[in-house]
Amino acid sequence: MKQWSSFAPACIAAVFLAVTALAASASAAGPLAKGGESTISDTSLSAYDYSLAWKALHFSKSAYCELSNVKSWNCGEACTISSSNFEVFDIYDDYWAGTFGYSGIDHEAKHIVAVFRGTSNSANWLHNFDFWSTQYPNTNCQSYCRVHRGFYNAYSSLRTKLIQDLLELHKQHPSYTFLLTGHSLGGAMALLGALDLATGNLLEEGVLDSDAQGYLEALRLLRGPLLELYTFGEPRVGNHAFSTWSKSVLMRQRQYRVTHGRDPVPHLPPQLFGYLHVPQEVWYPKEDSTIHLCQETDDDEDPNCSNSVYAVSVPDHLLYLGICTQCECTAAVMDEIMNYTLPPELYAVLALDHAMISRRHKRR
Repeated sequence: MKQWSSFAPACIAAVFLAVTALAASASAAGPLAKGGESTISDTSLSAYDYSLAWKALHFSKSAYCELSNVKSWNCGEACTISSSNFEVFDIYDDYWAGTFGYSGIDHEAKHIVAVFRGTSNSANWLHNFDFWSTQYPNTNCQSYCRVHRGFYNAYSSLRTKLIQDLLELHKQHPSYTFLLTGHSLGGAMALLGALDLATGNLLEEGVLDSDAQGYLEALRLLRGPLLELYTFGEPRVGNHAFSTWSKSVLMRQRQYRVTHGRDPVPHLPPQLFGYLHVPQEVWYPKEDSTIHLCQETDDDEDPNCSNSVYAVSVPDHLLYLGICTQCECTAAVMDEIMNYTLPPELYAVLALDHAMISRRHKRR
């Protein structure tokens, strides 16, 4: 069995006393409730598009392919299924941060696409499992909004050129909609990119000049849904204040956070550290089986979706909609995926988080 690399040791010390007291009860707590399709009152039910999710997943897969193959759009099914006639506009590759993404045009779907790669090396993994937060710099969110430090630093490594390029592409194709996507860490980066497009004062932060900022503000006023956001296995990005604010900002947009089975990454960083997901979760209990469109509130995640299970299956993180999330799903890749396990300390943290969520909802 291969173990997924562990998170920063400082985090272990911060949670282990609590784990000692509660972890035993977590495994006995069991599922919170039987999974059932949640009802929702807005347009999310009709707007979730399985075919677009399928395309977005393959865009996310392509980000794990060799840079040269992405640039020439010659990366096998990851490229042909997402968009056979896709035009890559630019590549964003920060060696020191270990981050990668690309932008381009899907003329058939009328999408301006931004794709962010998920975890693929130890540098990315350290981004994922350092649980410390930092103040979110978007002035619209006020000083009480905090985000995961590693995720925000990863996004910042690509941010300026990417946002500038996306707006330049929109000037060339003003009727097109933005599509942002990513798997794992890439999902967290895609969410932060969507928030920049939906509300960011990017002039103040030195990302845009006054003309580009004016264009973006006019675009927000004139357009209905400006973007579509589909992420897969996205971790929690920020605190309660950030989640509530993000929900209000993205309310007019089509945004879906797809989760699968017992994938542990959507449960990290744990709620114990004050993190809360941004809606809208779409949970697939078993690969591409029944879809559960989850009912989330400003205060909580849906206990009947992925929070209903003790999520410790690494293969569930690397398999979405019935396929692997890597560039190619060869027999060797699949064998490696099926043999990954979590390090013991992550089992303990996830057990604690599941126990806390279970107890909170049993008291209601």
